[in-house]
Amino acid sequence: MAGKVEVSQFTGAFAKLNGSTDITATRPDIIRSLLTVGYPSRKAALRKVGPWRIRMLSAMGYGYLDLALRTTAYFRNLEQTEKVGVSFLLGQAFTHWFAQERMDIAFLLHVAGFGSATWGTSSAGASPKTGASPPLPNSRPDFIGMKKAEMHVFESKGRIRRPAQSAIAKALGQVSALRSIDGTQPATRCATFFTLKASGAEGQVIDPEADAAGLELTFDPWEMIAETYSFFLDGENAGLPDPASEGYVGREIDAGVYYAVDKKVLDAVAGQAPTSTSERQQRLDEIFGILAHRAGSYRERRTEEVSAGPEGLLLVDQRRGRHPPPP
Repeated sequence: MAGKVEVSQFTGAFAKLNGSTDITATRPDIIRSLLTVGYPSRKAALRKVGPWRIRMLSAMGYGYLDLALRTTAYFRNLEQTEKVGVSFLLGQAFTHWFAQERMDIAFLLHVAGFGSATWGTSSAGASPKTGASPPLPNSRPDFIGMKKAEMHVFESKGRIRRPAQSAIAKALGQVSALRSIDGTQPATRCATFFTLKASGAEGQVIDPEADAAGLELTFDPWEMIAETYSFFLDGENAGLPDPASEGYVGREIDAGVYYAVDKKVLDAVAGQAPTSTSERQQRLDEIFGILAHRAGSYRERRTEEVSAGPEGLLLVDQRRGRHPPPP
């Protein structure tokens, strides 16, 4: 068992999430999530930081977590400052897993780097959630999640110790800072905490109610779609050798590690960006329709080595047994 996640204070259609449940993620799931959310703009990361970054993120998930998502000796022996940075990235990956697996949110990204993103000038006057600290001026949450017509807000914290109440209050304040996305109130505004331990991961996800006041955010949903698949739009893709990857195209990103995308999804995303509202909506509907139709197929592909996401991305990790990380 990889650990537990405690979910509380969700309301309405999401109240069924409340309670304690197992973290069912596999290590390939967390690696796939790291590759998705490990940088505000992955295209910028590849251009400015270097193409090796994606290998670094893959190695981070493999070297610092064992198959049960317990921290390894490699992680525990890191210098404290470096441990904080690694925890930050892994916390984002666990948040991404939770959003996809438990909330059925296919797309979750930073939008701060989006060219189309426009924020209100200040979060002053925002109505904090219950138990939240008042958000600081210009406070912005980490992630926006998109589930067809629904939008969700997440503030993600990865830690090596259980969060203090003051840290929880601050995170709740950050998600309280956002009132609306493209004119619509978010369906949820979640503070997520994932604690990385030698005994396994522990999660805490909170979404208390709050009045709708604070920043307004607008962005082009198509930019989120294009950013999600940018790794495959910017490079050469080919079929993968693993049978589980039939219908996917991608590439080997490290020895025995393959990263891929459903070819039908990629074909729907590729080409010129839509230029009108009607064309944009038509393309979005096409992509969400493909994902809904193939959702069962994605789930059936999952194994201890294969992570298939609801957005059509696939991670195959065949390294187990070659050079395993220490226990």
